[in-house]
Amino acid sequence: MKLLFIENRYKTFLLDAVAKELSQTHDIYWLVQNHSFKPSYGDSYILPYPSAKQLKRVHINYDIDYDQIIQSDRQINFFEKTDTSYLYYYANQIGEQLLKLKPDFVFGEATAFHELLTIELCKKFDIQYLNPTTCRYPTGRFSFYNYASLDPYKGSDESLERATALELIKSITTRTIKPDYMKNAAISKEGSFKDKLKIMKSYYVGERFNTPSPIVKLKLERFRNDSIKRWYTFAKPSIDASKTAILFPMHMQPESNIDVWGRDYRDQFDTVKQIHSNLLNGQILYVKPNPKSKYELSTELMDFIEAHENVTALRHDVSMVEIFEDIDLVTTITGTIAIECILANKPVVTFVRTINNKAANCLYIESFDDLKAVFKLIETKSFPSICEDEKIEFLNMLNRLSFAGVISDPYHNPNCVSQENINSIKNAFESVISIA
Repeated sequence: MKLLFIENRYKTFLLDAVAKELSQTHDIYWLVQNHSFKPSYGDSYILPYPSAKQLKRVHINYDIDYDQIIQSDRQINFFEKTDTSYLYYYANQIGEQLLKLKPDFVFGEATAFHELLTIELCKKFDIQYLNPTTCRYPTGRFSFYNYASLDPYKGSDESLERATALELIKSITTRTIKPDYMKNAAISKEGSFKDKLKIMKSYYVGERFNTPSPIVKLKLERFRNDSIKRWYTFAKPSIDASKTAILFPMHMQPESNIDVWGRDYRDQFDTVKQIHSNLLNGQILYVKPNPKSKYELSTELMDFIEAHENVTALRHDVSMVEIFEDIDLVTTITGTIAIECILANKPVVTFVRTINNKAANCLYIESFDDLKAVFKLIETKSFPSICEDEKIEFLNMLNRLSFAGVISDPYHNPNCVSQENINSIKNAFESVISIA
């Protein structure tokens, strides 16, 4: 079969190792947007960096949903890019290669603009695009997600023994294990310097479409640091357990979890306002920042929190372990916290529908207007709960829809390119390809 991979900086080197193994029985191709991350195995098409003249004269050759991509593009949302002509240029380049290669499968993330363009073009040309990424729980496993969704394509159909499942549920709910993406190795100063040098070099040779301007980046980092400092001036270290506590854990931005999968809710300030407007008397909304906050702590958000007594900010160093028991309801967009709440029978609602909502104690909220009814369920202590067998079945559903293997990149997790892990991932790819 023809397998096409999409370059994604350091993750390219994990997929390159997988492609090496797959090349024994399949034809391997690559689309490379950042020329500094060219893979070693397979035939690569290097997407040329456009000149100013090319961007000025670009025509739209393919009718796809550019507005949706613009809504998710981090360069436009955070890094002050205003001209969108590069989207049309790259769509033309990618579309031409897809029609030329006619791949059976395309594998890549659903994060950067060139990946989102490829996804929309694959839909148009009826080509299967799969995003191999962590399924969060069980750990050490990943799923192939359909296009830019959180819907698993196929799975291993493997189930856990009851005793194993119960032990894993205990580990998740007591937080003695963490999802794979939280286990990244510490980056040395030398490694960090080399990374910055590599990225900056790619910017100055023409990659200015996924890589932000160093000046803009510096300005944003200063804003980020100032925002965190201000946050600490009014944030609290704990929760008032005497009142009903509603938690909204913020997503770090930019991040595909919210900018792509949670696109309609990527304005987290608006989400906070909407939750607040539906609170009942005596309820407090706690806003928990991501421990690694980037650019989501806006001035408007902080002004709003400081102006309302029934909205409280939590400090960055407050862990979920410290506050979990005192929380009455968790509201989330696409967060991992939903799985943890399901297995702990902690009431949780999501604003995006996912497979997690198959659990009776994880409600999908179609509209913010539905929140009042949920808040009343909390006050009357009538929120749905599930039994032990249902928890096991939920966990086994996640297990059946995933495969063994850790999806990461060797920059953040050098162990991901161990031969053992590569073999596991390769087997998963073969399984998905064979049952297509």
